[in-house]
Amino acid sequence: MHSDRVYRLWLGALTVWLLAACANPTAPPSPAPTAPSAADLTLPPGFTAELIADGLRSPTQMIAGPDGRLWVAQLNGDENAGTGQVLSINPKTGGRRLQLEGLYKPTGIAAHGGLLWIASGRDLLAAPIGADASVGPPEPVLTALPFNGRSNGTLTVTQHGEIIYATSGSRMADAAAPGSATLWALTPQDTAHPRTLATGLKGAYGHTVDAQGRLWTTEIGDDPIDNGYPPDELNLVIPGADFGWPQCAGDREPVVRYGGNVEHCAQTRAPVALFAPGATPTSVAIAPWDENVLLVALWNRGEVVQVKVTPAGDNASGQVSPFLRGLQNPQHLLVWRDGSLLVDDFASGAIYRIASE
Repeated sequence: MHSDRVYRLWLGALTVWLLAACANPTAPPSPAPTAPSAADLTLPPGFTAELIADGLRSPTQMIAGPDGRLWVAQLNGDENAGTGQVLSINPKTGGRRLQLEGLYKPTGIAAHGGLLWIASGRDLLAAPIGADASVGPPEPVLTALPFNGRSNGTLTVTQHGEIIYATSGSRMADAAAPGSATLWALTPQDTAHPRTLATGLKGAYGHTVDAQGRLWTTEIGDDPIDNGYPPDELNLVIPGADFGWPQCAGDREPVVRYGGNVEHCAQTRAPVALFAPGATPTSVAIAPWDENVLLVALWNRGEVVQVKVTPAGDNASGQVSPFLRGLQNPQHLLVWRDGSLLVDDFASGAIYRIASE
């Protein structure tokens, strides 16, 4: 979609505001599995956990909303049902409002420039946000993006106002699909020309920007290679980096069945840290209590790990250690305004606040 449609969305925000008298209805309760109590979670000494919301249905990304509340996307049913929602939650009381519904695979959201941006399956949508934080109907910005049949992950807004999104690599048979396995930066004023940040990323699902402006991303390498499955990764992105997929996996190891060789893989970008195959890192955040520590949600392992990073030229190396255990499928991490860490659990539909004492 060209920038003129984004401009129309800005104008649409005025209409949303005028029609908002009946907006933000209370979201109806929906059944969800019982969430683990905060006391059942395991943390290092000096940290506490608090359950702040439950009863959600497959929550995905969380953001600090324009109304000062916590905004959460959720699938709200089967992954392919098209019943996804965006909710606004008061983190102190747990009260919630329905902002948007009828979404397909809403795995990523971002509030920027008067619009709510939504990663929806293989589309990127934008919806006008009214003066009272009500949300109007979304319109497509980018459509038919390459993806792996499931989703393209989360959205991140940079310090320069660009929106970071990924197009995941399709299955190995379609590895050469144009524009797949790529991390992109989109300028809202020029949506027709997204900028390539890095390539060779099978699934750059979660990303974050640190105080120095550096972009970190996870990678889910969930396709078989020569022998088994590759490890998942944490990466530090520099413009134009090639992380090697599908010819290279893990720490620049050649995948012979897809034409990889030692010479080529040695020229690709090295990961900062590796996780066990199938760990599925869906989110990364800078620890609010230590800027040299990254926190990574490992969905399939039911834990959040901490990665102590040490600079190494234009890259870094990371030492992985446990941080939070006891969740079923930790999905997204968000540093909240008070300096605490919020963690949502996809399986139990709960959100926890983690704070340092």
